[in-house]
Parts: sequence; structure tokens; C-alpha cells
Amino acid sequence: MTYEELKNQKGFNVNLHYSVSEVAILAPSLDTFGGDDPVVTISKSEPFNYHPRDYRDTTLEIWDWLEAVKLAQELALTPLNERGKVINHDWIKTAQKALRGILGRG
Repeated sequence: MTYEELKNQKGFNVNLHYSVSEVAILAPSLDTFGGDDPVVTISKSEPFNYHPRDYRDTTLEIWDWLEAVKLAQELALTPLNERGKVINHDWIKTAQKALRGILGRG
């Protein structure tokens, strides 16, 4: 599985966060500040390395969490050189959100 295939799963809407060392599958948080919390992280530098996290503080149902873990495992089992390149356009959305917050429109 490639990063792009994970992002475009049919019937399972995932929000991904890419960092230097990992990819995180995110779910909306139940806390008062909103935002997203990671429910599974997948290493980008170590094969077979993924970590399910507690989903109970998110809006994710158990069945969706199990699907996220299954997808993370499939990606973790894919050799690193076959996962594809990661192009992260989320910084644009983050910058826009921060600017709206600064301007009081967020």
C-alpha cells in the first residue's frame, strides 16, 4: 500500500498527518478545543513499525478504529521504498487556520 492509497480509501475517510518520521491517522477529538488526535501512527523510517493508540477520546467508533489499525498494519508491512513519496499540503491549511485565528475569524 502507498501513502496515497491509504489517503484515498473508499468507504473510510481518513485524515492523515505527515511528519519527518511518521504518518498518523487522525480522528476528531472530543475535547472542548476540538482538533484531531492520532489513533494510529506508522513509522516512515522503520518497516513493520506501527502503533495503535487509544481512540476513546475521539469521535471514532470501535469498528472504524479497527479498520484504521488494519490499514496501518498493511502500510507498515509495505517496504519503505514502495510506499511512495509524501507530499504534504496540510501546511497550507494550517497556515490559513492560524491566520483566521489571528484575524479573529477562526
